[in-house]
Amino acid sequence: MDARILSTLAETIERSRDLLASRESITQVLVLPLLRSLGYAVSNPLELRCGEPLAFADGGSATADIAIYEGDGKTLRMIVDVRPLGSDLWSRSVLAKAIGDGLRFLMITDGARYQIYADIQSPGTLDPTPFCAFAVAGPEADHAIASQLLSRFSRDAFEPRALISRAEDEVLRSALRERLTCALRAPAAEPDFLRWLSDGVYEGKRTRPVLERLGRLAEEAVTPAILTFLSEDYIDALRLRLRAASEAVGLGLIAAAEARPAGEPEAITMIRSIASRAGAEPVDIVHRETTNYHGVGLKTPSRWFVRWFDGSRRRALTTLVPVSEASTLVRGFVVEEAPQSFGVSRVLLDDPAQIWALEALIARSLDICRRGEQLPLTGAEE
Repeated sequence: MDARILSTLAETIERSRDLLASRESITQVLVLPLLRSLGYAVSNPLELRCGEPLAFADGGSATADIAIYEGDGKTLRMIVDVRPLGSDLWSRSVLAKAIGDGLRFLMITDGARYQIYADIQSPGTLDPTPFCAFAVAGPEADHAIASQLLSRFSRDAFEPRALISRAEDEVLRSALRERLTCALRAPAAEPDFLRWLSDGVYEGKRTRPVLERLGRLAEEAVTPAILTFLSEDYIDALRLRLRAASEAVGLGLIAAAEARPAGEPEAITMIRSIASRAGAEPVDIVHRETTNYHGVGLKTPSRWFVRWFDGSRRRALTTLVPVSEASTLVRGFVVEEAPQSFGVSRVLLDDPAQIWALEALIARSLDICRRGEQLPLTGAEE
């Protein structure tokens, strides 16, 4: 999704706040344009309807401000609860009871802030906390991050089972990480972990003094064990993967790895993964190595959206995004005009691992490529 659309909506809120007093005006002026930018046919009643009455399993009913269908006019994809600007988005929605029978997402918004709920914890029952949240206007607004979140809910990329599965994986991953961290920091405080750790190492009776002794020794063994595990070779081999896991939260990496041709540079794999997260099919991301750079295109190398220069002295990524916009998407990096034959803007990098920090920029360049908005570039043909 184009982050500039969110900037335009933010300007509308700032300029016309006093005129956006009703839910209907917010729906028409703010929410529907956002949904349209995600690819939804807002004028097609088979795909989207406003003021849609919903019947609940318990016999009750309510009206959804917006109901988004799969295109058949019957299978609900997501419902939207629109509230006045500045409303409390945390108060429970009357539409919560509609979740179930395939409907798994509820969006609550006042036009400036958005919360998307799901039923991850207990299928059929809306979770008490949002699946994701973002702001279009106000001090919390970050349009680059919001556009990335919204891209998962675009018309073409929306896949409920995949979204739920990824969210469940992240919840489990966080819980396992927290439990493992607690066990490693204080083994004696985790009796089951301590018993597992000492099984086969200590065969005597496990009295309280013995367990206290084993707990102390386990604490002393944790640091050298981790240092042994994280040898220099291991760190060198997994440096990029660890960085990717922490910054990308693992989304899209499996698909990118499966689609990665043998011998493909790690930098290109990262770009492929970012493009996949932005809605492109990994198999559609085409890589070609030239004398000066690695070109990455959409279905064909000539339809490129990124060029990676991996020189020994200077590394850079060129894109189709204008310098002024690129600078706002990758703050902290040196952004300059690219030579006309190689692109529009160029970002200077020290390490290929920094490519993950350019996700918003790469996604924007891919969007320009999809829309065919790029200026014709001469020279340096693929």
